[in-house]
Amino acid sequence: MGTSSVSKSTQIALYVIFAILMMALGASDALRGVFAPIFEEHFALSASDLSLIITVSYIGNLVFMLLGTRIADSFGLRSVFIVTMLLWMAALASYLVTDNFILLLIGMFFAMGASTLLNIMLNLMSPFLFAAPGMILNTLFFTQGIGTTSAQSVISASVEDFVDWRLVNGTLLVLGAIAVVSFAFLSRGIAGLSRAQKSSAAADSAQYQHETGQVSAPKVSYAEIIKAPAFWFLFLIFGFYFVAEHGIMNWVNIYLIRGKGLSAAEAAVFPSLFFGSMTLGRLILSKLVDKMGIMGSLRLCFISGTVVYVISFVFGGNAYYLFGLSGFLLSIIYPTTMLAVQLYFPAYNAATATGVIMAVATIFDIAFNAVFGSIIEAVGYDFAMSLMPIAMVCGMVCFVIFERMRSLRLRDSVGGK
Repeated sequence: MGTSSVSKSTQIALYVIFAILMMALGASDALRGVFAPIFEEHFALSASDLSLIITVSYIGNLVFMLLGTRIADSFGLRSVFIVTMLLWMAALASYLVTDNFILLLIGMFFAMGASTLLNIMLNLMSPFLFAAPGMILNTLFFTQGIGTTSAQSVISASVEDFVDWRLVNGTLLVLGAIAVVSFAFLSRGIAGLSRAQKSSAAADSAQYQHETGQVSAPKVSYAEIIKAPAFWFLFLIFGFYFVAEHGIMNWVNIYLIRGKGLSAAEAAVFPSLFFGSMTLGRLILSKLVDKMGIMGSLRLCFISGTVVYVISFVFGGNAYYLFGLSGFLLSIIYPTTMLAVQLYFPAYNAATATGVIMAVATIFDIAFNAVFGSIIEAVGYDFAMSLMPIAMVCGMVCFVIFERMRSLRLRDSVGGK
């Protein structure tokens, strides 16, 4: 249920702006994998050096997620959203004026960290901006997927040298400039986006009082969240899943080129199939979540998607086309598991718990990519890539165990006891 008092015309304008931004962010996030072969040649990088690019970007994720929402509590959603967009744009601008590997790493830190925080901030702002925030968010993630898939199909098949890297990021920078100026103008004075607004805090206190009988919600601490048994299960589920999904984005392209001898155009087909089908799945399977419930739909899609994902890797060749089906089946895992956090944490700290879980789970990405290049150099691409289906199986097993432990839940559905 939306709480927005924003005029319909402003809602439409904001939606268009966010759709442009999300497409740009989706493309930006995919560029590490798309341009990995170009980076390898241009900077004379080893596989370990390529790992460093990806590792640094996920460290950016960790830092931005841990600090960003806390800063937003002090300075307001609108201000932090605008500053985060400017940081993302500054990272893109740095790509245009430098040809230095260290500066590229610094840019990756800020670009990926800012991109992830913008996604989270958009989730937090949507109830203040849109009358139907749930539907709006689903379609915005759909547009983000279009950006990701376009980068992996159209861009990946056509890039040839480092000049293309600058051209693509220059285009994204222009889109970002349009988005930040338009948002800054349209969002002035919208209730809930400024720290000065007290309505949101009052609503949180009322909800907490209703759920617990206590007058006001206690101050949320990280220690309280980490002590919860559900935290550790969700940490493992997200962590293993991140390795499996992000491995497709960051490594499959160069694996198929260097390890399997495919051309850039041929290799681009398979990650674009995975994320293109994932984009479509998030639009189609959202109805499945409504029908089967959060945990029931997750169980069905996690198990079936993992089976197809593993088959794709094990058999290779034509089986790589099954990446499309696995992406479709796994499409709801990330957004719906984020939604599931609300089943295990009280309302007054569910948002913070989500941010902490997501941030800490990023450690999996950091650790995996820190050593993955060395593993490739030591044992070759084929064995190294087998770690991704293993991670997916581990994530699925953790979920199945977690889902059966109903005693950990505070409620059986979001919005109800």
